[in-house]
Amino acid sequence: MNQTDFRTYKKLKEDSFLTEKSIPKTVLSSPTFKGLVSSLIIEKTRSGRGFRYEINKPTEFDNFFKTYFPEDIEIKDKSDNVRKFRNSKVQKTVSTPIFMLRGFETIRINGNELNLENYTSKFQIFACNAEKIEANHICIVENLDTFLVAENLLGKNYVFLHKYGRIGKESLNCLSTKHLLVFVDYDFNGLEEFLRIKEVFDFAQLHIPEDYDELFNKYSQSLKGNKAEMTNRIKQSRDISVIRIRETIIRNNRFLEQQYWKYD
Repeated sequence: MNQTDFRTYKKLKEDSFLTEKSIPKTVLSSPTFKGLVSSLIIEKTRSGRGFRYEINKPTEFDNFFKTYFPEDIEIKDKSDNVRKFRNSKVQKTVSTPIFMLRGFETIRINGNELNLENYTSKFQIFACNAEKIEANHICIVENLDTFLVAENLLGKNYVFLHKYGRIGKESLNCLSTKHLLVFVDYDFNGLEEFLRIKEVFDFAQLHIPEDYDELFNKYSQSLKGNKAEMTNRIKQSRDISVIRIRETIIRNNRFLEQQYWKYD
């Protein structure tokens, strides 16, 4: 059951009947709706040139409605999805993003100063449910294992950031920085993530190692599966860095993971 089902059955419950044209085709053709009709809980009758469906057994219909939609509530989080639909993923919810941070300077999180070096040295990371993160130099790192040691490659001048789950435009709005470096895999997924970030921060730069061509020839692997899918955003991009990586991938049908530096 989803939001369309809920709205349809709620409307039927409130009005006692619905015309066939007012019922979404996905609901009409569903086994659940057909079962309600065959059991005469909902009765199909002719109405003018068409048909209408009305509740024939109110008690049975109420029991059905309560079974599939336990609580008629506003959806704010996944718990509400379970309470309303018995499924946490039915309706998209917005939540405050969880970021992992590493660095060697003092930054500001939600208006409070934080000695990030203290947490990095003692615990390897600092994690927060952030509404605002302020730092002069931020580097977003795609993969967790690389994030945990990124300073070995890029130095200690960056605040390294890794998000729990895919990073989206909504979560990027909590970042405040003067310089943003993006360190991702050199594949279409990585390029898509960079371009999504660049739509929010037009000054964002893609990290490409100086010896990228040599590393690509030495450590790249065959392109297959979802990594072989190129979006229109990547195809149409005029960003010099994106063009360079894109053309290398297309020409060789191969890609380079950001963990290249471990082998070099």
